[in-house]
Amino acid sequence: MLSGLKEYLKPQTLEEAYEMAQVDNSIYVSGGLMVAALKSSRIERIVDLKNIGLNEVEDGESVKVGANVNLSEFMRNPLLSEMGSGFFKKMMKDVGSTQIRNMATVGGSVAFRLGWSDVITALMVAEADVEIFDGNLKKMSIEDYLLSKRKKEIVTAVYLPKDPERFMAFEKFSKSTFDIAILNVGVSFALENGKISKPVIAVGSRPMISERIKEVEEFLEGKELSPSVIDEAASKMREVVKVGSDIRATAEYRKALAGSLLKKCMRRIEDESHV
Repeated sequence: MLSGLKEYLKPQTLEEAYEMAQVDNSIYVSGGLMVAALKSSRIERIVDLKNIGLNEVEDGESVKVGANVNLSEFMRNPLLSEMGSGFFKKMMKDVGSTQIRNMATVGGSVAFRLGWSDVITALMVAEADVEIFDGNLKKMSIEDYLLSKRKKEIVTAVYLPKDPERFMAFEKFSKSTFDIAILNVGVSFALENGKISKPVIAVGSRPMISERIKEVEEFLEGKELSPSVIDEAASKMREVVKVGSDIRATAEYRKALAGSLLKKCMRRIEDESHV
């Protein structure tokens, strides 16, 4: 409950929304899922982004997904549901319940930088870019955005590159579909003459925010996609992945999970690619 709330504002333009949120103790809201769960006496002003647009999916050199597109709309959109052989449609089904997907937006999933976000891991392996507004529109990789200390900017869109040659897979482990993942893993790479090219490996809910595992990526580059290579990659993942403990799982358990989930992702790609 936001006991200190004094103002609820509904701007009509992006510029207006940004200016309104420059006041201390302000927060943006779009789908409202995270704000509804907040318990803070410090938040005094909510700036609602629903009326400023940002709810379109646009085709171009890459696919632009407006920040106000919710996860259910993301799943249903024909353009997005076909990307990566249905990668996003499959993984979004594992993100919470239908009610959660109807509220949670793409922008909110990124902007809150949640350590347990499945969406961030998926966007990372898709090599997405994030567009923000901080008085001007700027675009950066999702990794750079997550590492930045920006707080007052507005996430306006996510850009997904079109790469029909790239295979993608996602796996998570949780007690049920509705629970926060104990760990999630995303994998993507192209295949050139049966050899792995430009791999991207990301692990989230570590329980820290999603992170690329560069040591495993470097190991896989140029290797043939084979059972032995998959086993070696899983072993290396367990050695190098940085994880922590919380009430849900120990670090040792998460390390074991990371190797197992990587193996599942790579085996799925192996089956899909018919190698």
